[in-house]
Amino acid sequence: MSYQYVAVDVTRSSILLVGETLQDLNKQLLSEEGQQIVKKQAVWMYRIEAEMLLKIQQVMATTGVSFARVTQPAN
Repeated sequence: MSYQYVAVDVTRSSILLVGETLQDLNKQLLSEEGQQIVKKQAVWMYRIEAEMLLKIQQVMATTGVSFARVTQPAN
Protein backbone atom coordinates (compact mmCIF):
# COMPACT_ATOMS: atom_id res chain seq x y z
CA MET A 1 0.00 0.00 0.00
CA SER A 2 1.35 3.39 -1.00
CA TYR A 3 0.72 6.44 1.16
CA GLN A 4 1.16 10.15 0.67
CA TYR A 5 1.20 12.92 3.24
CA VAL A 6 -0.84 16.08 2.87
CA ALA A 7 -0.94 19.43 4.65
CA VAL A 8 -4.41 20.96 4.70
CA ASP A 9 -5.31 24.50 5.78
CA VAL A 10 -6.74 24.99 9.27
CA THR A 11 -10.33 25.11 8.00
CA ARG A 12 -9.67 21.90 6.04
CA SER A 13 -10.99 23.48 2.87
CA SER A 14 -7.96 22.94 0.61
CA ILE A 15 -4.86 20.81 0.24
CA LEU A 16 -1.78 23.03 0.53
CA LEU A 17 1.10 20.59 0.03
CA VAL A 18 1.60 16.90 -0.79
CA GLY A 19 4.67 14.82 0.03
CA GLU A 20 5.75 11.26 -0.72
CA THR A 21 6.98 10.88 2.88
CA LEU A 22 6.41 12.74 6.13
CA GLN A 23 10.02 13.95 5.90
CA ASP A 24 9.37 15.29 2.39
CA LEU A 25 6.24 17.10 3.56
CA ASN A 26 8.09 18.63 6.52
CA LYS A 27 10.87 19.84 4.20
CA GLN A 28 8.27 21.46 1.98
CA LEU A 29 6.58 23.13 4.95
CA LEU A 30 9.90 24.56 6.13
CA SER A 31 11.04 25.77 2.70
CA GLU A 32 10.59 29.39 1.63
CA GLU A 33 7.99 28.33 -0.93
CA GLY A 34 6.17 26.27 1.70
CA GLN A 35 6.15 29.20 4.10
CA GLN A 36 4.59 31.38 1.38
CA ILE A 37 1.88 28.78 0.83
CA VAL A 38 1.17 28.20 4.51
CA LYS A 39 1.43 31.91 5.42
CA LYS A 40 1.94 31.29 9.15
CA GLN A 41 -1.34 29.47 9.65
CA ALA A 42 -1.88 26.20 11.41
CA VAL A 43 -2.20 23.15 9.19
CA TRP A 44 -3.66 19.69 9.56
CA MET A 45 -1.44 16.85 8.38
CA TYR A 46 -2.81 13.53 7.13
CA ARG A 47 -1.45 10.25 5.81
CA ILE A 48 -3.68 9.05 2.98
CA GLU A 49 -3.48 6.12 0.58
CA ALA A 50 -2.16 7.48 -2.73
CA GLU A 51 -5.10 6.09 -4.72
CA MET A 52 -7.63 7.61 -2.29
CA LEU A 53 -5.83 10.97 -2.46
CA LEU A 54 -6.23 11.00 -6.24
CA LYS A 55 -9.97 10.35 -5.85
CA ILE A 56 -10.28 13.11 -3.24
CA GLN A 57 -8.42 15.58 -5.48
CA GLN A 58 -10.61 14.65 -8.46
CA VAL A 59 -13.82 15.21 -6.49
CA MET A 60 -12.52 18.51 -5.14
CA ALA A 61 -11.53 19.67 -8.64
CA THR A 62 -14.79 18.70 -10.33
CA THR A 63 -17.23 19.76 -7.63
CA GLY A 64 -15.39 22.56 -5.82
CA VAL A 65 -16.21 20.89 -2.50
CA SER A 66 -13.80 21.32 0.42
CA PHE A 67 -11.38 18.66 1.67
CA ALA A 68 -13.38 18.43 4.91
CA ARG A 69 -16.62 17.80 3.03
CA VAL A 70 -15.11 15.18 0.70
CA THR A 71 -13.51 13.27 3.57
CA GLN A 72 -16.48 13.53 5.94
CA PRO A 73 -17.70 10.06 6.97
CA ALA A 74 -21.13 9.05 5.75
CA ASN A 75 -23.77 8.62 8.45
